Amino acid sequence: MAKSSGFDGGLIHFGPVRLRVNGGGNLKLTLRSLDSIRNSDLPDIVMAGATNREPVSLANFTEQRAQLEIRTETSGDSFIISRIIIFVKPTATGYPQ
Repeated sequence: MAKSSGFDGGLIHFGPVRLRVNGGGNLKLTLRSLDSIRNSDLPDIVMAGATNREPVSLANFTEQRAQLEIRTETSGDSFIISRIIIFVKPTATGYPQ
């Protein structure tokens, strides 16, 4: 028997994204809807090799589901992510019929 995810198709508000990241360069974050119909570019994160902080990028994105794209744009940049926290809140049971 397949395990239920508990997702009922409602609308979810995707808020801040918190990362534990080490590296060098700028980290680019984008929230994308299903099939990349809508997207939201989040503020860049400037990475450091050693840090005692977990940077937070503010987001304001409402969709049924979303994916987080994480990338760098310079070939010499590298990163290690050990934690990703995305704050979400259900906002509606679905789109109006």
